[in-house]
Amino acid sequence: MNKTPKASLIIACYKHTDYLEKILYSLLNQTFKYFEIIIAEDGAYPPMLEVSSKFEGKFEFPIKHLQHEDKGFRKTIIVNAAAMASDSDYLIFIDGDCILHHQFIDRHYKRREKNVVLAGRRIMLNEKTTCNITISDIKDKLFEKQSYLSKEYTLKERKRGLYIPFIYTILNQFVKHYYAYGSNFSVHKADFLSVNGYDETIIGRGLEDVNLTERFKIKSYRIKRLTYEAIQFHMHHSSDPVPHSFENEYAISHPSNFYAENGVVKQPLTP
Repeated sequence: MNKTPKASLIIACYKHTDYLEKILYSLLNQTFKYFEIIIAEDGAYPPMLEVSSKFEGKFEFPIKHLQHEDKGFRKTIIVNAAAMASDSDYLIFIDGDCILHHQFIDRHYKRREKNVVLAGRRIMLNEKTTCNITISDIKDKLFEKQSYLSKEYTLKERKRGLYIPFIYTILNQFVKHYYAYGSNFSVHKADFLSVNGYDETIIGRGLEDVNLTERFKIKSYRIKRLTYEAIQFHMHHSSDPVPHSFENEYAISHPSNFYAENGVVKQPLTP
């Protein structure tokens, strides 16, 4: 076993034990092995610990499972804590409802660059497919095949599952302004900390990723597109409405400074 992981995969999750189990099985398939798993649980639901403990000893590094008291949607706080608990200098972020293609971590790690954020997208599985996908489908990587997605999916939806990494350079010649969503992005730890991570004043679902993206841009970090190689499959579930008022939405989406005053570090940046 290597003493230090080369990458840290941070999984932001809440209560979906079946989703977490499927994610962990997809992680057993990864071609890149030298990563640690940090579960950032936005709550403290005992069955979630039971799931992660089931996989102890199955990966190169011990699983870290972070929890905090369930006081509503506080993803920004627990994910920042997970970033600080990481032992590698490269962070990969996903949400706890996304199963990963077997090359997912490999592609994020191989494309890494200083002062660059890598951002992928996801295939939105419908309720029927989400209910039908089995552990065997994941172990055998059947869910990754184009034929797995039924005729209910449009060509636009299915093509997000195409693995064609050689177009990376071409895609990023033409896409200059891309967004990093919390379910699929990666960045050097030093670069994440340079903007002070997520803004922890953002409580309640939505816009925390927009805010982080905008601060990366203010910092002049390039956000590169990693579609068609960092592939993930989003499992269906209902979502609560975004709780922010129009005024707060605008303020969150238009930060004036790259540095979040209430982020990983809880004091303003000094000149």
